[in-house]
Amino acid sequence: MRIFNSLKIYQTLGLLTFLFAFGACDDTITGRESAVLEITPDTFRFPASQPGDPAVDEVVVIRNIGEGTLILADFAGRFANSASYQLDYRPFDPMVDSPESGDFFVGIDPVEGNLFPPNLSVEPDQALALKLRYTPDADGAGGSITIATNAEPRELEIPIIGVASAGDIAVFPTTLDFGRVNAGETSTLDLTLTNVGTASVQFNQVFLNANEDFTVQLSGESAIGSSADVPTLQDPDGDGTPGLDPTKSVIFQVTYAPPVEGPDAGEIVFGVAGAVQDNVTVSMTANGSAPCLNLIFPDSASSDTSTLQFGPALIGATTASEIIVESCGAETLNISAIRYEGAPEFALADDAMPFDLPAAGETRPSNSFTLNFSPTEAEVYEGTLVIVSNDPVKQPELRIPVLGRGTLNACPVAAVTESRLDVLPLEIITLDGSASSDMDGPSGMPVSYEWVVVSRPEGSTAQPVERFFNPLRPADGGEPDNNSTPTAQFFVDLAGEYVFNLVVMDDLGFAAPSNTCPQQEATIIVNSLPDEDIHVELTWTTPGDPNETDTEGTDVDLHFRHPNAQRWNQSPYDCYFANPNPDWGPTGPIGNPSLDIDDVNGAGPENINLNDPEFTDQTTIPGPYLVGVHYYQSGGLFTADYGASEATIRIYLGGSLAGTYTRVLDVTDNFWEVVGVIWTASETRAQEIDRFYNTTPW
Repeated sequence: MRIFNSLKIYQTLGLLTFLFAFGACDDTITGRESAVLEITPDTFRFPASQPGDPAVDEVVVIRNIGEGTLILADFAGRFANSASYQLDYRPFDPMVDSPESGDFFVGIDPVEGNLFPPNLSVEPDQALALKLRYTPDADGAGGSITIATNAEPRELEIPIIGVASAGDIAVFPTTLDFGRVNAGETSTLDLTLTNVGTASVQFNQVFLNANEDFTVQLSGESAIGSSADVPTLQDPDGDGTPGLDPTKSVIFQVTYAPPVEGPDAGEIVFGVAGAVQDNVTVSMTANGSAPCLNLIFPDSASSDTSTLQFGPALIGATTASEIIVESCGAETLNISAIRYEGAPEFALADDAMPFDLPAAGETRPSNSFTLNFSPTEAEVYEGTLVIVSNDPVKQPELRIPVLGRGTLNACPVAAVTESRLDVLPLEIITLDGSASSDMDGPSGMPVSYEWVVVSRPEGSTAQPVERFFNPLRPADGGEPDNNSTPTAQFFVDLAGEYVFNLVVMDDLGFAAPSNTCPQQEATIIVNSLPDEDIHVELTWTTPGDPNETDTEGTDVDLHFRHPNAQRWNQSPYDCYFANPNPDWGPTGPIGNPSLDIDDVNGAGPENINLNDPEFTDQTTIPGPYLVGVHYYQSGGLFTADYGASEATIRIYLGGSLAGTYTRVLDVTDNFWEVVGVIWTASETRAQEIDRFYNTTPW
């Protein structure tokens, strides 16, 4: 009988080789010599090529590593185009010479056909080299060589594989470094893309992962967008055929134009087709390898950062202007000197001293100093502020023009008609600054009135408005306050204290109160306390909502439950958005609660009030009243999920704050049973429960 050895796979020096063994034994299984073949490599693999390229040779070696003679016969080639291939062979001794060190015999000729002898013998430790020559054609390399053997497998097949023809984009330079570019200036660098592959490459699109400081152009036009939107991308080398052909190059112009100082970085991404890569990405950096100085003039009368302008300043008074110095580079910024040159009416304050600022990171380190202006006449004054630093662009010194004008203008005076208001929650109040004056202004009045909310109860989100869209629903907001009128309206959305300051301005831009026009603050204090027996307020904050005051946000609902209730969300004994004015009896309307606000898109508030509650001492009702909070919806109309919200409950009993409670609600339908309200003839108090449910309890 015959026994065939199994296939063996060896890993030798990283090269995968296949060993095929043929053996025989007699019926007594005493064994006979067998041939074992080894193929290195196991495939004819040709590089990518185009028709007309030079012919390419690839060699495969068949070696006999067994003890018997290896017989090879019936050599045949399976080619897509037989005219493109020639197969030669050469027996050799691998211990003495290399596969290609001698002459080859023709085995399969593209014209004469198969010239192999009927069989070839390969003795132990000897080898046969097969050299396949491929002349590139339109079909591409492919097919196989088959050989019959006396080993296993009985028919040996050696695949012919051609690497697909493809383009390959090389970029120069690989990274664009613009170095140091001053704010307001521009720098342009060339970016060259060359097709070093063997096939044409199509540019599908070009896009920027960067801010608007960077632009990319091709042939004088913007190159950003898809090839359908940017015609120059369709034939970038301009040779009349689509795509970038092999050996051709295209040059893009990349411009950096920073409006402000500071490091910048980004990427240009070229989407390509027909290349070995799908995308080509080029990194860009600027202003990142040196100290960088940036100036900010928060008090300047002009937005032009190249000049410090004081504008009109009162004669006989001193107007101060802050100069902020920022470090915007990757190295320490050294301010070695600060000085002023010019009209003596300008003078540096004592804080104008040398200093160092560390390199910029996620934030820009800063320091500031002051320049004072004390005009003595109604005229224009000029000077120069000089800053000496190690910023390589602004060395040896940065010189900033300084302008100012003296004026005899009288300061406006801010005044309010009422300085204190005592109101109930949910009232609309009027902030009135019509008592303000400006003796040399139009009609003796300021031209601008700004109401500043200095403090408010935590959770309040109301803002001063010119008028409300619907006075019956002030929580919906209103028109922004018109600064040219002395009054504004405000919705007192929560119980507690509010403080408002009024700042007025005259027609020359002088504000009061200010350093230039000092006066006592014009303040209105609003005290808001509920007059109901039980007043419950709900507010919430959602970190994932970038604007909790707009019309898009989370919905958290307040519940107030009568002791006779069997469960939440059931009428009539649960007061909430679906049952805002239930009839609880028996004392008539005065004993019924009301939900006065249902906020569905942000941070609240919501509140429920109850007057003349029933006693919860078990003789009247099986108390207590319960307060609950339901996370009704964690998403909005346009955002699927804003995430967790932190809810806050405040309980007022008889007009006094009885307790504040806070808890995070993670997802939609979380329910928080917050507190019980005890109301008897001898005591009124809030008793914390703090029971949490993943879903609403029924």
